[in-house]
Amino acid sequence: MNNTIICSNLTTGTNNVVLIPNQTIKTLTNLGNYRLILACNIPEATANYPVFIQVGENNIPVLCKYGNQVYANQLNRRVNYPIGYGNENTDYTNGQFVILSCCNLNRKGTVSEATGGRK
Repeated sequence: MNNTIICSNLTTGTNNVVLIPNQTIKTLTNLGNYRLILACNIPEATANYPVFIQVGENNIPVLCKYGNQVYANQLNRRVNYPIGYGNENTDYTNGQFVILSCCNLNRKGTVSEATGGRK
């Protein structure tokens, strides 16, 4: 894997959105740096659902750099999100992804149309 995670598919549950990478992620490096690119639309009905990334049989949560959960309405298609992975936090047994630059995140889905984001 070249440290880029491209997700063209997703599944939605009753309370979450799981991004499915195009290529199976076999191993993740603690403190590893990756790029997340979302290549599919997230349904509006899931706007307030937390986001996870599928890794093998596990779903790894996506957090902002402050440790808060990232929600579906904060992500946009075709944006390069720099993310890190860590697995020493005991709150998340399978580790967590952290978006390293929160300036790429929408605040409650209020990105302007000029940026191609959701309103």
